[in-house]
Amino acid sequence: MKPYSAENHPDITTYLSGFILALLLTLLAFGLVGVVAGVCLKSICIVPGKFPFGEETIRKIPHGFIVSGIFVLAVLQIWVHSRYFLHLGFTSRLRWNTLAILFTLLIITFMVGGTLWIMHDLSDQMFSPSLTRDSL
Repeated sequence: MKPYSAENHPDITTYLSGFILALLLTLLAFGLVGVVAGVCLKSICIVPGKFPFGEETIRKIPHGFIVSGIFVLAVLQIWVHSRYFLHLGFTSRLRWNTLAILFTLLIITFMVGGTLWIMHDLSDQMFSPSLTRDSL
């Protein structure tokens, strides 16, 4: 099996569609962050100065909903980059590459999670109210 043969090499439409999807997801995420921050609301609508739903309606959207939307857009962004640019998938040819990436992400999660756990525990021990200079 040749990895760079004509049947295995993606064409330009794959890259263009991935780029357009990534750009759209990025713009949507920036728009949601703008709603959370309360800035740039006029750039969201089609006609400047005219909000399609009214500025009050946009500001009444719960922050939890917006943060969840940003998280979903981030996961979709990861999927788009993995599928269209890294060409990862679960076909028989790409399965080992995908499993290697997933194993790497698992190791990084353990390392970052363990580091945060240790730092939090040390912070609790250093700033514990029961620990005073007299007890040392």
